[in-house]
Amino acid sequence: MQPKDILHSPHLKAARHKIFFNLPFWISAGVAAAISVGYNILFKLCEDWALAHSTESILLFTAPLALLASFLIGYFFSKEAIGSGIPQVIAAVELSNNNHPFLKKLLSIPMLITKILGSCVCVLGGGVSGREGPTLQVSTSVFYQISRFWPKSFPKPQLPAMILAGGAAGLASAFNTPLGGIVFAIEELSKTHISVVRTAVFQAVIIAGILAQLFLGNYLYLGNTSFGQFPAYVLYQTVVIAAIVGVSSGLFAESLYRITRWRASQSFWIKVTMTLVCGGLLSLTIYLCGPSTVGAGKSVMIELLKNPHDPASPLLPISRIFGNFFTYIGGVIGGVFAPALASGAAMGQYFSQLFGFTNVKLMIMVGMVAFLTGITRTPFTSFVLVLEMSDSHEIILYLMLSSVIANVAARVLAPKSFYEQAAHDLINKQSEMPGMVEHRHGTSPTP
Repeated sequence: MQPKDILHSPHLKAARHKIFFNLPFWISAGVAAAISVGYNILFKLCEDWALAHSTESILLFTAPLALLASFLIGYFFSKEAIGSGIPQVIAAVELSNNNHPFLKKLLSIPMLITKILGSCVCVLGGGVSGREGPTLQVSTSVFYQISRFWPKSFPKPQLPAMILAGGAAGLASAFNTPLGGIVFAIEELSKTHISVVRTAVFQAVIIAGILAQLFLGNYLYLGNTSFGQFPAYVLYQTVVIAAIVGVSSGLFAESLYRITRWRASQSFWIKVTMTLVCGGLLSLTIYLCGPSTVGAGKSVMIELLKNPHDPASPLLPISRIFGNFFTYIGGVIGGVFAPALASGAAMGQYFSQLFGFTNVKLMIMVGMVAFLTGITRTPFTSFVLVLEMSDSHEIILYLMLSSVIANVAARVLAPKSFYEQAAHDLINKQSEMPGMVEHRHGTSPTP
């Protein structure tokens, strides 16, 4: 075979086609990861300053100013940056099939810069907010922009696939949980096929796993466990904690959605007033409940898991829940993902000690899964995230069980998640704008 024949080989052509097809995903992932790392460093510096001054009175004054500054940054530079970022990504996935013109604003470069700056300002002054949701929108924006400006000489990447991959990459980089990113893409961002069978499959796995564990014990296929053996009654304890936390997080999420939806319809000055009031309530929460209110909550979770049997106070779950609540409805740029995990951990510790449960550390993790599930309604993602973050495979069935119980409990309050409702509001708002009806039917929007 001649060298020129090798160059024209069908196998080589197929390999070259696959490389060019995957190249935009590889480049986008690399750029998104680099931005995510820089964002993480900047956010941590801001959060560390707030935590270092959390016992000082200065934070009582900076908290309202931080909320106001974060809101104004979003309002004047990119309204699409305000909020968590996950509803925006869900909306982007749904709008990507016909390349809706709103995507240019929803995933713009000004939005990306505003998202990072506004969320850092919020947490710098003492806001109770996370960077995980914002990281998803930032990552999706990177994938979208590279898709837009991809050279015409190369195969054009599919926009829906790029946006879906951007959301998954964002979650994976935010939590350092690659499996969590994959599961989130399947469960939350792309529900077309998995939604039909996920509940039945999930329940079948849990039932089979629990029955096997009851007969064979809590064992690992290839090794020992760090948690040890759990008696059968831990199952009912898991159900109790998951139900309480699930109802609480469902109520939290529904209240969050209703208030933010009402806020969106108000005038600018009413929004400013509301932000200042929320800032005052946040300062009051910090003053009454203590410095543990401040920050995204990672340090709180680490401390609880390190010392689960330290005396639990009801002030900790109250501070975590209401701190994040007042911050978010203040119209800031920031998320509820990490704060939700911290709220669940605090509730898990408090109620397990209140009821006299001995496996407090396990119940802390059950609470984390349950609270996150109550907000996101993604049981797969919730337990996989906590599982990956903790590297505790031996408690997988308890985490799975807690996510199912919390999902059912939260659905009693509202059938859809906070993220899904907020995303549909974004989509509906765009479809009601003049000129967008024509675009949805395949024609260009009117100018």
